[in-house]
Amino acid sequence: MDWKNYMKYFTNNQNLKVNMGYTSWRKKIRVIFFLGILGILGTSLLCLNFGVVSIQPRVIFSILSHRSAESTNYLIIWQLRIPRIIMAILAGIALSTVGAAFQGILRNPLADPYILGVSAGAALGACIGIALEYISGYYLTFYLPLFSFLGAIFSLFLVYKSSKVSLSEGSSGLLLGGVAITFLFSALITILLAFSKSELHSMLFWLMGDLSTASWNKISIIVLPVLLGCFLIFFSSLDLNALALGEEEALHLGVNTSKLRVRIFITGSLIIASVVSFTGIIGFVGLIIPHITRLLVGPDHRIMLPASAFLGAIFLILCDTLARFIIAPTEIPIGAITASIGAPLFIYLLKRGYQ
Repeated sequence: MDWKNYMKYFTNNQNLKVNMGYTSWRKKIRVIFFLGILGILGTSLLCLNFGVVSIQPRVIFSILSHRSAESTNYLIIWQLRIPRIIMAILAGIALSTVGAAFQGILRNPLADPYILGVSAGAALGACIGIALEYISGYYLTFYLPLFSFLGAIFSLFLVYKSSKVSLSEGSSGLLLGGVAITFLFSALITILLAFSKSELHSMLFWLMGDLSTASWNKISIIVLPVLLGCFLIFFSSLDLNALALGEEEALHLGVNTSKLRVRIFITGSLIIASVVSFTGIIGFVGLIIPHITRLLVGPDHRIMLPASAFLGAIFLILCDTLARFIIAPTEIPIGAITASIGAPLFIYLLKRGYQ
């Protein structure tokens, strides 16, 4: 990108700078990082209290400060609840960031990994990997993100081909193609489960979104691709801002929009594949969180992307706590909680006439 032309453009356009908040973005980003980290820590500490076994805050602080292994509470906190919260944080960051990036490159507030079929493709890839693990007897858990990534990329390829439009044209065809591919891949997963051994039927709950299997080993596998991928998306914030002005304006500013879209799609697919391979399909987070964030902080992607990441992390921590606490000891799939919130908002956006 031609940075000199970019800065000259926004320097000369004072109204755009004021409307989009470019004059104070550094101050805003510091405030967002402070509030976001504080919000995640506060929400995490609060949610550590909830579960089948009630643990008093005094005991929790004692365990966190001394790491004493003298009681069962230590195992509950360090081996069950903290890994689950960290997995929720990573999943929330991933889904919200990718959702905001997809909405930016398609310039459509209805775009998200779930609707575009990326999550379904990643889930199908993970299911195939699990099926191969049972058939072959080899331990393939470490390679599940790879299977998910291939499934996500294949899903995007099918969406692009089925929509019969280029990535630079209107996104309605891509969204409709994504919905169709999501239903197709969901059907294939159902068929796979029908022909599988009885052990694989446990995936049905996992496909609805489940964080109960979170562990330190799984976190170590996905933390690098999620954080590195999100960083790469944050690095594209200026290009996304330019694209928000329009295709022609972005091209005049030196942004290669085709390469930008391909880069975002591939990076987003890697992030989503890493998360879906261990959490299942958690829908609508990538839709509702970026939309709410955009209403709160504005459209500047330098501010909106990290704000979406923090808000998504907090949102998923709360949803997972609600899923495992509301009818304890029975758990509700977290995907059902997010869908119950996201689906009404999706209908609301449709009624407002977004294309």
